[in-house]
Amino acid sequence: MKNIKINNLLVYDYEGVKDPLIFIHAFPLCHKMWNEQANFFKNKYRVITYDLRALGNSTTDDLQYTMETLVNDFLGIIEFLNLKKVNVCGLSIGGYITLRAIVRKPGLFKSVILADTKAEKDSDEALLNRCNSIINIRNGKRDEFISTTLKNLICEKSYQNPHIRNFVLELINSQSNEGICATQIALAIRTNVIDYLDKINIPALILLGSDDILIPTESAQNMLKCFKEPAFKIIQNSGHLSNLENPDEFNIAVSDFLKRI
Repeated sequence: MKNIKINNLLVYDYEGVKDPLIFIHAFPLCHKMWNEQANFFKNKYRVITYDLRALGNSTTDDLQYTMETLVNDFLGIIEFLNLKKVNVCGLSIGGYITLRAIVRKPGLFKSVILADTKAEKDSDEALLNRCNSIINIRNGKRDEFISTTLKNLICEKSYQNPHIRNFVLELINSQSNEGICATQIALAIRTNVIDYLDKINIPALILLGSDDILIPTESAQNMLKCFKEPAFKIIQNSGHLSNLENPDEFNIAVSDFLKRI
């Protein structure tokens, strides 16, 4: 694996000449959440992961940025590495970035995998929750934010599994307050893309954890109406982080989808 710095982003390229498969991580985590997928797919595809700006090992010169900035970062990686016909898998915020990227540059992509994500912007309730989390972190209540976020990200069964719980907790704890708050703002001001997806003729797989409390089933199914002949799979015994709560089922679903396109 080669570590590359592209516009202050740490990119992890497993190299090879096979079709690229880029994984975009959830908030507030980093590329390490894809460890199981990287190991599973690295001999079949050119696996690439990276840390979003201000998260993981990536940095930024500006802590005021938007979702469009994060999309520009992603498209910049594709351009820098001179990738063609990319397969991309985005989970949560990774899905938001993916959706906006395929609307802007559909010709770059061979397939899209959207895990535990949605195409609509935040509701007012979700916006207020983001505002409150920023206020709490800046007022010294980081531990409260982390505790609540951890329980929202994984299902009860996963929470009772110390390996999963401690791994996710470690990833959240490794993020800076500045990175968490800045990314929350970018999340809050993203746009609706649901109305643009019917123009996208890219094979799509939509995945949803059976116990995901952050993404309503209806939101996942709304995307089914937009793509041409999309595939849909519920990942059992998992919450919002279906890829690491049930990696075997997740990997098989992605693998089977990619074999068919």
